[in-house]
Amino acid sequence: MNPAPRKPIRLLILLAGVASFIVSCQTIPDPEIAEESPDPEPESTVATPAELGTEPKPVAPVAPTKEPKPKIVRKPAGGIANQAERLGAVAKDLGDGVWQVEKASRTLELREGSRNASLDGTVVILHEPFDLGKDGFALSESDFENTLRPAIEAPSLKLRSRVVVLDPGHGGAEPGSVNQSLNVLEKDLNLDVSLRLQELLEAKGVKVVLTRYNDRLVPLEDRSEIANRSNAGLFISIHFNSARNIEASGIETFALTPAGAVSSNDSQVGEGSGQFPGNAFDAANFELGFRIQSRLVDDLQRIDRGLKRARFKVLKDLECPGALVECGFLSHGKEALLVNTPVYRQKLAESLAESILASLPEEANKT
Repeated sequence: MNPAPRKPIRLLILLAGVASFIVSCQTIPDPEIAEESPDPEPESTVATPAELGTEPKPVAPVAPTKEPKPKIVRKPAGGIANQAERLGAVAKDLGDGVWQVEKASRTLELREGSRNASLDGTVVILHEPFDLGKDGFALSESDFENTLRPAIEAPSLKLRSRVVVLDPGHGGAEPGSVNQSLNVLEKDLNLDVSLRLQELLEAKGVKVVLTRYNDRLVPLEDRSEIANRSNAGLFISIHFNSARNIEASGIETFALTPAGAVSSNDSQVGEGSGQFPGNAFDAANFELGFRIQSRLVDDLQRIDRGLKRARFKVLKDLECPGALVECGFLSHGKEALLVNTPVYRQKLAESLAESILASLPEEANKT
């Protein structure tokens, strides 16, 4: 028998067996499961980092939400925190552009970009704005020495005597401020308050000297000379205010501007900003002015225009601490009516007397 015809038959049997094996390995999907299963994800056509020749970057885990941390006060060299530390005080950032410097019972509040500060609730005008520098918000060197230091350290007033010189401003041919509708002259009010204050102080055993006892003109240079010849412990100049802005009102107290510093009503240092005899008492001048201003505002409930600095002639040549007080505005309709009453002027004198008595030494030369 010829074996050649068997080869095609064997090949067909082999192919049939392979096909049967392949069919038996396929799984028929359950219709219910197929409906619930999502369609398979299509293959990504984006090149992987490995294909681009770069290392894959780790995916940062999502951090859990945390409560915001309290703001930490920076303490850069030259910043207000560092300035406070130099005086043994602590600076705090209160937010909204407000800072606070505390030491013992004193608190000075500062506002970013402003010359207005507050010492224990009483307005104090800085020489320069509390501004941002390379090391953070800080006071100028002038304000560090002449505002922050005396404000926080509260210097004691070491006075040479219990003699008080009162200076009724203006007089004679110089009427000062005038309210024509009320026919009120500042020079008369200044003298009236000074005489009331003299009586109150002398009742407490204080020797009082006035630069004028009646309506006469005393040159400015003579007023400080009277204080120096009297061996004065304190010098207080009494005034009333006026302004073109008829809405201006309130009380303000002035101390002598320190050498090289900007006066409160100026924007820069002008001529004549050198050292004067009165600058030997810069710290005491600040403390005296602060005591007078804070007491007057509290006692009389008037607008606080602040403790300010100026180079008034009557303050420059003093050999003792001194201050000039503006007790109200004659240019303000309602305030002029108020200060024109004897009752109000008596309250002014009583408030000034309390500040002066609290500043005098217990024991000193009384002659």
